[in-house]
Amino acid sequence: MKIGYFSNPWNLGHSRDYRDVLNEVRELARTCEQAGFDNFWLAEHHFSIWGREMLPNPLMMAADLAARTDRIRIGLAAAIITFWHPLRLAEDIALLDNLTDGRLEIGVGRGNYGLEGLNLNPVADPNNAADNFAVFAETIEIVKRALSEPRFRFKGQHYTVPYPGFKMDQAHPVNHPDYVDAQTGELRYISTYPSPCQKPYPPFWQVVDSPSSIEFAARNDLGIIMWRPTVASLKQRCELYRESARAAGVELPKGARTGISRDVCIADGREKARKVGGKWVMDALNFSNWRGPKIFLNPGEELSPPEEEALKKELTFDFVDERSLIFGSPDYAIEKFSELRDDVGLEQINMKCGWPGMPHSDTMRSLELFAERVLPELRKSESPAAASAVG
Repeated sequence: MKIGYFSNPWNLGHSRDYRDVLNEVRELARTCEQAGFDNFWLAEHHFSIWGREMLPNPLMMAADLAARTDRIRIGLAAAIITFWHPLRLAEDIALLDNLTDGRLEIGVGRGNYGLEGLNLNPVADPNNAADNFAVFAETIEIVKRALSEPRFRFKGQHYTVPYPGFKMDQAHPVNHPDYVDAQTGELRYISTYPSPCQKPYPPFWQVVDSPSSIEFAARNDLGIIMWRPTVASLKQRCELYRESARAAGVELPKGARTGISRDVCIADGREKARKVGGKWVMDALNFSNWRGPKIFLNPGEELSPPEEEALKKELTFDFVDERSLIFGSPDYAIEKFSELRDDVGLEQINMKCGWPGMPHSDTMRSLELFAERVLPELRKSESPAAASAVG
């Protein structure tokens, strides 16, 4: 099992110098490396007028963190690739993989917010699911081919590579028989540079929620990272991923290429953890409660109409606690992380212990308690084979 930290930096009311926000992310990353975490993950969000999600370019932040660390792997969770031109994204990923000395993990997403999609790539508006998914699927294919093939071409609904009709000109003389049609002079193939450090490309992950996304990830050699599901739901989703991979001709061990992100607060007991982090995590969950309470339900579980309506308006700590949070003592955290590893078989578990408004000192204390009293016990209880594979 690999342990990661998920960072989605904030600056409520834009009240702080943004350099202070960056320094907090750097401190988290350095602490995680020193503690023996396997990876550190970065979100991507735009236009946050409330200052709740304040990292517009995880690739640039990853380059900064790579220069300040030596061992920990840097992950994107996720780069919203429907907002990027696929050729530019492939170049940036390859460059970043070289800058990190091959420590890059690529988590990709389709995007959730219409505000972001409409202003960065209207064709990929998340509120238009069909076009958004088509752009996402084409981008995945183009990026993978650009990273792994010395030259390639692609024609899809939204992208054609190379751009049709381009011929050699004085500004960019392309006159090579491997690239140019000998009869027409039209450019037929293209290459991106540099090549990535990891071959054929860094590990790819997709942040998923729906069954169709899980199936797509399995068919396209993408690991999956989930966020809110209960343990029972995780087991069901992991099995769907494994079955979908098998249908695509790939046999995977239990839990392989699957991950979860969990909201975590470590303190001297359940009540203390709730006192330290409960307000902040619930503010965050209710800010993003547009999916409603269904994402926290066990398979087959139903809420009464009054319960569902009330929870759509405001999620409660008592409702989400046992389902999706890890708030408690180090011993409680060991139990919950071990359950995700042993019962579900997850390959990757990412923790997040800071939310908009929470004092950074409380985030650091929770992380340090995890590093000092939880992580060593998890490492000791791993099988020898699993422990030797860490890192």
